[in-house]
Amino acid sequence: MPVNVRYSRKVYLLIVIISFLACSLATPAFAGGRTVERTAALALPGSSDTLRHSVEDKGYRVVLDDGWTAEFWFARALATTAKDSPGALYPELNNGEFVAVVNFAKGSSDYRGQPIPVGTYTLRYQYLPQDANHMGVSPNPDFLLAIPLAADPDPTRQLSFKTLVSLSAKAAVIAMAPATAPSSVARDDQGMTILSVEVPASAPGKTEKFGIVLKGQATQ
Repeated sequence: MPVNVRYSRKVYLLIVIISFLACSLATPAFAGGRTVERTAALALPGSSDTLRHSVEDKGYRVVLDDGWTAEFWFARALATTAKDSPGALYPELNNGEFVAVVNFAKGSSDYRGQPIPVGTYTLRYQYLPQDANHMGVSPNPDFLLAIPLAADPDPTRQLSFKTLVSLSAKAAVIAMAPATAPSSVARDDQGMTILSVEVPASAPGKTEKFGIVLKGQATQ
């Protein structure tokens, strides 16, 4: 075989390998068509300076198999406290605590099957005790209450349970679930599609890893 032909084939093979590696490095984490990638800082209309400074410098953009998308910006540092919350997945989180901002570009539905209109919301944590009044509501007692951004511009504001419920009734109740690998989306054995993230905590060197149910609802 002529030398120039062998040389051309080697060059072609090298180009193919480089192109493959470039595509692999540029592709975000995915599973079954579901992707999670980091995005720019929060700059959505209506987001206050306080809110923008309360979240991480980069967000997460989630795309599911059917093209559904959402963007999340999580708290720059979650305030965690050791306490007794029977059955809680995330007992270190505090009731009413600001956890994230989410933008539903195509709308969504919550754990009760109620529609969530297109828009931007704050997410605040709420532990729901598994007593006679709440038994069977969810396998886990941890929820995120979604509040329209205009109604909750200051994440440092302390909100009572009554106020939280009143505000979130205008939006949604989003279930939490056990986390898997950070920055990933997976479907559990109950058919729930879950986003898992790892967020800095206020204690030095500490983080909080948790899961958020993106798709799926209660069976009762």
